[in-house]
Amino acid sequence: MIEIVQLDDIDKRILFELERNARLADVKLAKIVKKSKDAVRYRIKTLEKTGVITGYKTWIDMAKLGFKSATLYLNLLYIPSKKEKMIEFIKNDPKTYWIGVAEGAWNIGVSYFVKSNEELFQLKHTLISKFRDIILDVKMTYLVSVSVHEKNFLVDETTKLTSFTETIDNVDLDGMSKKILANLYWNATENIATLADKLDTTIDIVRNRIKNLENEGIIIRYSAVIDYQKIGYEFHKAFVYLKQCDSEFLKKLHAYVAQSKVIINLVKQIAPWDFELVLFTRNFAEYDEALGHFTQTFATQVQKIESATMAVDIIFPCSKLPF
Repeated sequence: MIEIVQLDDIDKRILFELERNARLADVKLAKIVKKSKDAVRYRIKTLEKTGVITGYKTWIDMAKLGFKSATLYLNLLYIPSKKEKMIEFIKNDPKTYWIGVAEGAWNIGVSYFVKSNEELFQLKHTLISKFRDIILDVKMTYLVSVSVHEKNFLVDETTKLTSFTETIDNVDLDGMSKKILANLYWNATENIATLADKLDTTIDIVRNRIKNLENEGIIIRYSAVIDYQKIGYEFHKAFVYLKQCDSEFLKKLHAYVAQSKVIINLVKQIAPWDFELVLFTRNFAEYDEALGHFTQTFATQVQKIESATMAVDIIFPCSKLPF
């Protein structure tokens, strides 16, 4: 049983601001929440100690570096010991970008960043061959794009969608840029001077490389990693099958998600379904209500929706990046 951490409005605002910019200066954050810099630092330390904030990571658009993403969604026989072995195997694979464990439409999801279809073929069949005795069904999806907005269920504020991974590029990074990017991924709040010292280079070089990575769209956002279960939220995925899809519908769909305080991510995929929605709710009733409203709004387009409630959600579980 997860012990829920109670937050006041100031804590929620701090989380909201750090989730969308973890490198926000303390003095600016203090001004936003109308508290002293020391008071803000104390609250952040408390959020870290209670496990609400678990780290600070940099969002990277891997498509800019020539990677494409594919996800396997697996339905399993209920054999807990073998399921745990599979989870550990996936976590330890340096090619694994994401692993999710859920109940509902699927049991385990695993995403890979790959450079070729042959690489994906090998990863898929290695996993299936090793755990064929408990895998009942496999669905494969290819990522087209992800559209996200800040967690505006924490504060009463309108946010806009940020979309990325629309097209595959092949930006050629030198060794220094890769090291900077890797360090910032694991600690988005890393001080530039500290990073320069660690990499045995100058502050100006680090600052310029970071600015270039931002301008090229490789760095998307610096974000606090928040355990939303700790503050009373459930994490769901909904897989939307459409009857029809045109440009007018896509425009309305993006506008709908942008204003929603429940639907946080909109994922376009080449898959048996057409879109994946990521939702954060207080309980299943709230989730059910949100899906009902979504279905009614797009009644002429939506054919059916499948759901999964997330128990585990880990990005880069093996603590390695693919470049």
